Amino acid sequence: MESDIFYDGTVYTGSAGLAMFYLLCSHKNDDYETLKAALECLNIDGLKGKRISFLCGDAGPLALAAVISYKLGNKRPANIPDYKTLVILYGKAGYLYALLFVNKHINGKEIIPANHIERVINGILKSGKNLSLKEKSDSPLLWQWHDNVYFGAAHGMAGIFYIRPTIDWLIYQQFPSGNFPSSLTSTSGDKLVQWCHGAPGFVFDDDKYMKVAIQLGDVIWQRGLCTKGYSICHGVSGNAYAFLQLYQTTKKPMYLYRAGCFMEWCAVARPGTELHRPDRPASLFEGLLGRLFLAEDICHAMDARFPGFSV
Repeated sequence: MESDIFYDGTVYTGSAGLAMFYLLCSHKNDDYETLKAALECLNIDGLKGKRISFLCGDAGPLALAAVISYKLGNKRPANIPDYKTLVILYGKAGYLYALLFVNKHINGKEIIPANHIERVINGILKSGKNLSLKEKSDSPLLWQWHDNVYFGAAHGMAGIFYIRPTIDWLIYQQFPSGNFPSSLTSTSGDKLVQWCHGAPGFVFDDDKYMKVAIQLGDVIWQRGLCTKGYSICHGVSGNAYAFLQLYQTTKKPMYLYRAGCFMEWCAVARPGTELHRPDRPASLFEGLLGRLFLAEDICHAMDARFPGFSV
């Protein structure tokens, strides 16, 4: 797969997504050639300096470069800048993921100082508290994206926090079906069942919330074969990761079976159907790489992590 078929250099739609897939494939034995291929996918000189997040910004390629270079024997550190937006796709929550990603994958060493990570977390919490007070919300924390309070994992609150009182408030926003609206002011109804906007992005593994998580898993099983296709972000591959998370937490084979069924569905070409054709068909979050990532992860189900989201 050549790098010039990608839209840009990001993890989400670009060549850094391929680098992340190669890194995943190399984890078992730190295969040198696979790691070299991963590094060659990264275009650090082409970073635009506009976004900070792991998925759609500069922090993703930089974090991957730091980890891959370290595994190849290059100990020179990479600097990661700072920006102001908050959501997982574009902002500080995605930036925070990049910092945690580096610390996790470089032999458990604290490459990024704890006080820097705490400063980012405190900034996110302060913003959430300030907006909640401004809007006089029942939720103790609230965040906006494009002047709307989104709930889902990509653009909204599920991708930012694990703060229990706020999660409790969010649970009260559920539809009777168990699914969630995409935002506080959404008028689209109980329609979207996909990682970026619906139930799949809400599966937490705390015991207190297992009842809700299991209910969300049932919603995904019943309605998660999306007409938008195979993708990780808003398609069936991403929905399968909710089952892997439930399997890791409950150890119930039913959830691994469900993940396998969704993977099998993704493995079959469906030309001429109503499935949405992605704008970036080779990419990690919109295209083929997402299916390959899921296929690799499902072979090691207890270690599977939603790329760019679960640490």
